[in-house]
Amino acid sequence: ETFRREAASALLAYSEDAQQLEVLLASKPGLAVVAALARTRAGLRDGLGALVNLMAFANASGEPAMDALVRALASPKSVDAACVAAASDAFEAATRRSALMFLQNLTTRPCGAEAVARREEAVTALTKRFARRGAAAAAAEWADGFAAILQNLSAQPTFRSLLLRRSTKILGALLPQLLDGYLDAFGAASPGKRRGVAAALRHCCHDKDEHFYLLSDLHAPTFALFALADASDAARLANDDHEALALPGGANWSDAALPAVLREAAETLGDSKKREPDARVTLSLLEALLCLASTRRGRERLRALRAYAVVKDCDFAFAPGRDDRDDADAGGDTEVLVTTDDAPEPDEATLSEDEILRKHIARVCSDLANMLLRAEVGADDQPDEPERAEDYGEMD
Repeated sequence: ETFRREAASALLAYSEDAQQLEVLLASKPGLAVVAALARTRAGLRDGLGALVNLMAFANASGEPAMDALVRALASPKSVDAACVAAASDAFEAATRRSALMFLQNLTTRPCGAEAVARREEAVTALTKRFARRGAAAAAAEWADGFAAILQNLSAQPTFRSLLLRRSTKILGALLPQLLDGYLDAFGAASPGKRRGVAAALRHCCHDKDEHFYLLSDLHAPTFALFALADASDAARLANDDHEALALPGGANWSDAALPAVLREAAETLGDSKKREPDARVTLSLLEALLCLASTRRGRERLRALRAYAVVKDCDFAFAPGRDDRDDADAGGDTEVLVTTDDAPEPDEATLSEDEILRKHIARVCSDLANMLLRAEVGADDQPDEPERAEDYGEMD
């Protein structure tokens, strides 16, 4: 055990030299030795650290080099070892951090994400740990790290099928994290954690065959709209809209069929409910709703939840300066969002990251509003072709 620990430590130091990394990258026996050490308890921390450095070097060398390395490293034994280390409190924080970084680097490439997703037992245990609620779980160091892995994994059909499997109910356990940002009783989920859950939901909503499950069993649009809504917006609505709107105080929150966490959140927050402040989370949730609106059943459900009013106010919140919110919210053919204008599109190269996100939010709000306001053609409930949101399956 001492030998393995010292060998892994030496390899970690070796991996900090670019010239040595180039030699190691070209050596299959050398890669095999590092990977084997990284699967032992004594060599896990430094061995994984060396592999993380190696993947960063390969990534800088180009996609072919990175893909080849990921395929070599993403063996079932290596993935299982990293998942166990990341999920278990029996390992020190540094080891868990190395395991998360290893998995995150693997999953930035589709071939690596697919290899990790196929290890169902290991990745399910890690995902369920991430789904835990409470102050301790929300404050866990690795939460933001696994949120990035969750986003990368959910871009793969294999992992989405696991999230949406009725027997595991994993996605249903993740959705309450969207509410925890404002629930002190459960601990505030970090923005990074909410980004991971929102991205996973967005990817799952691309699977049109799962829309009925997302709409009826998981109440996915209700979770998303609650996160996007602000209680102060409800005050301006007509009484009949306010009673039906999926906001605190609305009649929908007394529906016994809703998950208890939604009713509890409405009762706990009441008039103090604030809108999701993070632009990335907001964009992912709006894109999820846009995917759900690609079928007639989805549009009808969103209209029943008065989604247009929430989308319109969300658009205003992230595109300040204009306000036509005094218009009726009934959804007439002539109603438009505040961001609908003839101004020329700015060059994204001149915009900050926040400005780009706000621009994308405005675009998705406009597209979603147009789908909700358009007249339905035909009497039968035939699904439309999906109008898919952009896929941001990988994180830097």
